[in-house]
Amino acid sequence: MLVRAAHPSHYGWLVQQVGCAATAGFRAIEAVDAKGQIRGMVGYDLWTQTAVWMHVAIDSPMVLRSIVRPGFAYPFLECGREIALATVRQSNKASRRLCHGLGFREAWRVRDGIAHGEDLIMFEMRKADCKWIGQQRKAA
Repeated sequence: MLVRAAHPSHYGWLVQQVGCAATAGFRAIEAVDAKGQIRGMVGYDLWTQTAVWMHVAIDSPMVLRSIVRPGFAYPFLECGREIALATVRQSNKASRRLCHGLGFREAWRVRDGIAHGEDLIMFEMRKADCKWIGQQRKAA
């Protein structure tokens, strides 16, 4: 699995998978197989001085193993952000499990934030708490 910066023409893959809207500041990394097919992508958008929103789509756990470390190294180590944010709809149990498994914590819940009866959950991960960047976080 090759993990690399995604070309802007590939961003549509992630937008279609997760339903996000890519702004002018959108950037992404992608995991591609030997045939060049996109198997996973992490997108970054809505950058602030300290934080960035992350969007993740993968098609198998193997892809996650390939993309998780570079997925967090990019915003925390390369771009110098301190907080990664993610929003998930309450009914998306798989995405909620993924966020918890990666080490995000629920920071806020907007009741009916998606639709009546469907909450919007905001997750956060702080650089200091990110297990995926290991010893590198102390050096950066």
